[in-house]
Amino acid sequence: MSIRNIVVTGATSGIGKEITKTLLDLGYNVAFCGRSKDKMQRLINDLPCSCNYMYSTFDLTNEEEVDRFVDKAVTLFGHIDVLINCAGANSSRSSVSDLKTSDLLNMININLVAPFTLMREVYNKSMRERKSGIIINILSTVCNFSNEGIGAYTASKTGFDGLLKVFRKEVRENNIKVCSVYPGGVDTPFRDVSRPLYLKPETVANAVISILDYDDNACIDELTIRPMVEKNYC
Repeated sequence: MSIRNIVVTGATSGIGKEITKTLLDLGYNVAFCGRSKDKMQRLINDLPCSCNYMYSTFDLTNEEEVDRFVDKAVTLFGHIDVLINCAGANSSRSSVSDLKTSDLLNMININLVAPFTLMREVYNKSMRERKSGIIINILSTVCNFSNEGIGAYTASKTGFDGLLKVFRKEVRENNIKVCSVYPGGVDTPFRDVSRPLYLKPETVANAVISILDYDDNACIDELTIRPMVEKNYC
């Protein structure tokens, strides 16, 4: 598979930003999106003029905006080789007994419904007919190890994990690779305080991009990457 055209979500900060910048440095065509117009403008200002890219700022929970973004990327590039679902949030922290239904639904919309919509639209509008493509989903080690106080985030991420495991089997016959990446703690603005002993965003970005280098006959179904200080595993 000759990879040229890549879609990245969550491109304005953290892991998504590092993935986007590295892909553009490597010469790929990249369509990327984020929610913050200010952060997006700062990213654009840092990019060299020679890059071939397309960008949009919108809320990923808006399905019509997602559809337009995917349509625009397909129109500009002709097709999409890779989708990297990186956008996500952890804005609800409480015990399950104190969790508001509205907060749970918000996490599900952001961390499950939004990446599902991207995955579905990119597959149906580009990858299915070509019988070629890679979909990489950035999840979290919460899918494999439960911690108190983040029930809504854990439920939304594990829900998406279950959905994409079914999707992986369904699209295998069409030669589509569906990859899951489970980072442990990462030192990004995602967190309230700095965690210098956690993974650097560029470390995770490089691990994600390395998935693109494997043979057509090989797929990294699941990849877990943790900082050495972390022991949240069985």
